[in-house]
Amino acid sequence: MKKDQYFELGFTPEDEARMLQLLPPEYAALRFRYPNSICNAIDFWDDAPLPVNYKPKYIEIYYADKADSPHIYFENDFVKYINLPADVGQSQVIQVWIDGECSYVEVEKQIILNKLGNVQLPLPQVTATTIANSLHLLRN
Repeated sequence: MKKDQYFELGFTPEDEARMLQLLPPEYAALRFRYPNSICNAIDFWDDAPLPVNYKPKYIEIYYADKADSPHIYFENDFVKYINLPADVGQSQVIQVWIDGECSYVEVEKQIILNKLGNVQLPLPQVTATTIANSLHLLRN
């Protein structure tokens, strides 16, 4: 890959060197198809796992390498909205952000990053408010 192509993907030469240093070759190869997911994993690579019994305030779940907003958004254990892409069944990416930090990245069924520790993710409980919030997103 040419140097200019790295910049198009958002990689600096330093990013590239760090990816190749930290990731096994099969994971590093995914950076060309899933640059955001791999960069997110690298950015949080050195972070400690979440502590035992950690209670997240915000959970964002993404089913794409790049998305404008979370596909499922939890606040204080309740689903605030669900906005799944039409092709979610074919998604090759799962990213979980907890309280503003990337805690889990899975690409093509390979777990690249897992900082969840023993945190129990809440089960989605859909309420009338969740449906209203989700419909509001679809209209905008």
